[in-house]
Amino acid sequence: IPIPKFSKEFSKRISALILESDNALRESTALYSSAQSILSSRLGQVPKDTRNTTTRKLSEVFSTGRLDAEYFMPKYDGLFALLDTLPTKPLGEIVSITKSIEPGSSYYTAEGIPFIRVSDITTMGISSPEIHIPHDTVPDIEKLYPQKDTVLLSKDGSVGIAYKVDEDLQAVTSGALLHLNVKDTDEIMPDYLALVLNSEIVQLQAERDTNGAIIQHWRLEDIAKVIIPILDADTQNSIAHNVQRSFSFRRQSEHLIASAVKAVELAVESGETFAVNYLNALES
Repeated sequence: IPIPKFSKEFSKRISALILESDNALRESTALYSSAQSILSSRLGQVPKDTRNTTTRKLSEVFSTGRLDAEYFMPKYDGLFALLDTLPTKPLGEIVSITKSIEPGSSYYTAEGIPFIRVSDITTMGISSPEIHIPHDTVPDIEKLYPQKDTVLLSKDGSVGIAYKVDEDLQAVTSGALLHLNVKDTDEIMPDYLALVLNSEIVQLQAERDTNGAIIQHWRLEDIAKVIIPILDADTQNSIAHNVQRSFSFRRQSEHLIASAVKAVELAVESGETFAVNYLNALES
């Protein structure tokens, strides 16, 4: 593979961008881990129970509406025993839950409004969607755009992925991504809620609700019943602060890498002078 050879000075500038990006990414990871540690220390650890047998009363089984054995595994008993020791509320009392649309593949286009699917989202962000849909897919489609502080939660396929939107988006999410909007931010902060939704406390509840299905599907009525621990305001603030700083460093890292790539492309296509001018403009 032919590798372009640039001047030593230019190569050093590109290396510096990459190293700075790596440092920002490490700082982002450390801050997010710190937020997780604060949450874990305040909630406590879910007791581990590896037994694969249990005994239940028939009345208890029928009251749940579930007959699959996985739903009654002992490990879930430890989860709910822990939750009983904490101040909690059902998710449906904390947030308003709205669904988006699922127009179908016949509406998919290369241009138009970005269409965000479950495969485009992670706990750390949203990748640039490859699929778009027309502006006239439904009337007043702008009302479906996720707003700042909306928490997106996946309910189909890879269930239980939560991400808090940092700014208003001009995009539409698939019907597999629910929009959660906190009713009272003085009670619970969106950044804190997103971290809790991605924690073991909620992931075990999602696992319990969706066990037994060939294709995972988390029912809306089960999601509304998910038990959310509500910690004190100071703890939530500390967690939210670390999460926000983590995402800020991650965006910085991504910007630095993109700038390095762009500079190398300019150097290949138009020469080092154009690339250096581009880097100088970034720094000014």
